[in-house]
Amino acid sequence: MDEAAIWVSHPDEWQPRVREWQASLPSLVVDIWPQYAAPDAGPPARIYALTLGNEDAPFRLLVTVPHAHEPAPTAACVDFIEEWVTGRHRDGMPSALDRQALAEQVLVTLIPDGNPQGRARSPRRVWDGSEFDNEAFLRVAFGVAADGTRFGRYPAWRHSEHRPQSIGIVYEQLGPDEYGEPNTNRRCTLARAVDELFARYGYTHHLEMHQHEGDEAALLPADYDDLAAERRATVDAWARRLIAAWREAGATPRPEPYVAYRGQPRQQFFRDFWAGRCPGMLRLVSEVRNNQHVRTGEPTPLAYQLRMARVALRATLSLAFAQ
Repeated sequence: MDEAAIWVSHPDEWQPRVREWQASLPSLVVDIWPQYAAPDAGPPARIYALTLGNEDAPFRLLVTVPHAHEPAPTAACVDFIEEWVTGRHRDGMPSALDRQALAEQVLVTLIPDGNPQGRARSPRRVWDGSEFDNEAFLRVAFGVAADGTRFGRYPAWRHSEHRPQSIGIVYEQLGPDEYGEPNTNRRCTLARAVDELFARYGYTHHLEMHQHEGDEAALLPADYDDLAAERRATVDAWARRLIAAWREAGATPRPEPYVAYRGQPRQQFFRDFWAGRCPGMLRLVSEVRNNQHVRTGEPTPLAYQLRMARVALRATLSLAFAQ
């Protein structure tokens, strides 16, 4: 497999392919949501959701990639769609995907890029740690504050209040003066897309795909402690399936799933974001390495990032066939 040939991250690298997929597979359902664009900024960026499979399947999966500075899941999602539609990877190699079984037993909606507005501003297609140390990388991701420090992390903020030197690519512009983070702000386009899609398909599972500067990890939902014991056990088993798959693929993942930011304000941001939404849908967050390892400073090659993102997606899909 030629991972470099498979890799895509910016919207213009893969969104034009959608029409060709539709021509090859008319059952592919495509939904599009435009993001905000200033009057003189040209056409708005557009979020694409691509749905494949059987709407009556008992396993109905939503996959989202919220953050513009975390491109490996985008590459993994786009290659998966390519496999399903054409039977080949983006590099032309034959796929081992059992497309018939998936079409019969799974419904999957993939949103490969939940903030193409931010991703289009990314100065790099991949963050592999070869050019930027983590601090420099995170200043691109979150921006630079008025005083020259790394900009903060907010569900919503106004430019007129903070006046940053630069706006991080993680943020979506929601209006002339307002910005938001797609996985903590319900006004962001991705949140609206998820609500509309859930109302149509009633997903049973949601995999939110991320990257961070540490070992692979499976993050339990922020409201995990509030779930019924049976649902906690189900989510925990799903998380452990990812951990085992990463380990088999050669990674050294965090050995136990965990709730991120437990007891911190950011946990409450996530709780508020999901409160009352998508009832009955099980949620899990996957994290694969990005840029430089936070402890060792070791770079993270493109091929490794793509492989581990693919593993998280495939391990989740395997739940549909688990006895």
